Amino acid sequence: MLKILIADDEPLVRAGIKSVIPWQQHGFEVIGEAENGLEAYNKIIALKPDILITDIKMPQMDGIELLKTIKKDKIHIQSIILSCFDEFDMVREAMKYGAKDYILKLSIEPQKILDVLDEIKQNMAIEEPQSEQIVLDDSDIKYLFIRKLINHGFTSEEQVNNVIHNIRFLASLHHYKLTMFCITKNDMTQLDSDDNKLLYNLLDQICQRFTGHELILIEANRYLLVQNDENNEFLFRQISASISQFANGTVFFGQSFFFDSYTDFNIAQQQALSALKTCMFYQQDSILSYEQILDNSVLQISRENEKTLHIALASRDADKSINEITSLLRVVINAKYPLEQIQSYLDELLSIYISVSREKNFSVKHLFQNYLDKINDISLFHGFSDCINTFVDFTNDFIKYLYSLVPNERYEIIKIKEYVQLHYMENIDLNLISELVNITPSHLSNLFKKETGENFTTYLTKIRMNEAHRLLLQPDTLIYEVAEKTGYANSSYFGKAFRKYYGMSPEEFKVQNLTRPSENSDITT
Repeated sequence: MLKILIADDEPLVRAGIKSVIPWQQHGFEVIGEAENGLEAYNKIIALKPDILITDIKMPQMDGIELLKTIKKDKIHIQSIILSCFDEFDMVREAMKYGAKDYILKLSIEPQKILDVLDEIKQNMAIEEPQSEQIVLDDSDIKYLFIRKLINHGFTSEEQVNNVIHNIRFLASLHHYKLTMFCITKNDMTQLDSDDNKLLYNLLDQICQRFTGHELILIEANRYLLVQNDENNEFLFRQISASISQFANGTVFFGQSFFFDSYTDFNIAQQQALSALKTCMFYQQDSILSYEQILDNSVLQISRENEKTLHIALASRDADKSINEITSLLRVVINAKYPLEQIQSYLDELLSIYISVSREKNFSVKHLFQNYLDKINDISLFHGFSDCINTFVDFTNDFIKYLYSLVPNERYEIIKIKEYVQLHYMENIDLNLISELVNITPSHLSNLFKKETGENFTTYLTKIRMNEAHRLLLQPDTLIYEVAEKTGYANSSYFGKAFRKYYGMSPEEFKVQNLTRPSENSDITT
């Protein structure tokens, strides 16, 4: 535990710094205060603090004189300066006399103070681990060493070996894997700092009963377990039971591969974290290894499924849309995919809604930002079921808005559009469509023109040409294949229709777009 002295002539500043940080939780202890430089110097002599946090302007002896005296008397202490915006010249002078960093008084934030203190703490542990003037217990050094490993602090085995002898357990460990676990409180509350400390001590005692296991508290509710053997399910059950009893919480575990070098520690930590996040998303198993999420097939939406959902949304068919989106999401549950891959899959699904919104001339972002924020950040979901529920709610609200745009569009027109978008590659004509909706061809022709502003043949051609455009952007697609896939039995007739619609032949279109990136045309409904 590092000892801290705070020196400032303003009582509110001293009280504020003392109260905003859970000092002991971060390995520090405030052992005294001083209202001027002279009092601070006397307390430094008497209390022997490790770190001084001092104001610059104080009565009797200011911060600069205090630092000069400390340096002159060769007192080993780390110093942090508190300053105002107009004191930068004095800050520079303070740095000359040994101040390690400074903090602006008007922007004091707990995390800023902790960041500066942690940096000083790391330097003390790494640069002078055996100094008699630095009193760090084994857990402090272990924590700092692990944090430096996680943050790419070491780039070679030599750097690691220069420090590793300070940590008895790690010094004897040459083959390891990491298990990261996280506590989710069942009542959604947070443990306070005292409870966190008690829980860590309890879990640490449990781990010490098992040879080859070392526990490190990474942050509130998240722990890292360094192991030198295979899974110990009994240990994990004991950890889970203790957390359930002590904190009314559920615990999830994520595990890395085995590694032989501490220079790979950051990779191992990333693997364990990825497995943990995936485990927390699925919430099916309490333990998940990184190996389980590596070899699964790529998540992707088929063109057919994309089209089906697109049509259901554009047709304002809530039941069909919800069934389709639920079915597409349940594909995720068939295997354990990394969260990054699931996020890409959700982005693909979201793009279908965005495509429909563009066709209807409105912005999903402006109307449904609350849904987009959650869908765009998978970590905000409380498990897979929450993901499904969010998409279902989004779909319902999306379709309600579509109804508000065109509340009276006739059912027959919706049904015709849906049929055309599913069957445009077939031989479709007005007679076939009229039978579908039980309306005479002539009446249907007039009705379609009145409701949509275009005749049926124009609409059918537009759908086919949009699909032809998409297919021709694929470099290996042959023109006769595109003709067949868009409802043209004769490739020559297809070429004439394409030229009439786009002003160029399919061959010219392919050459023109050969070096351009593929992009899908929107299908207008």
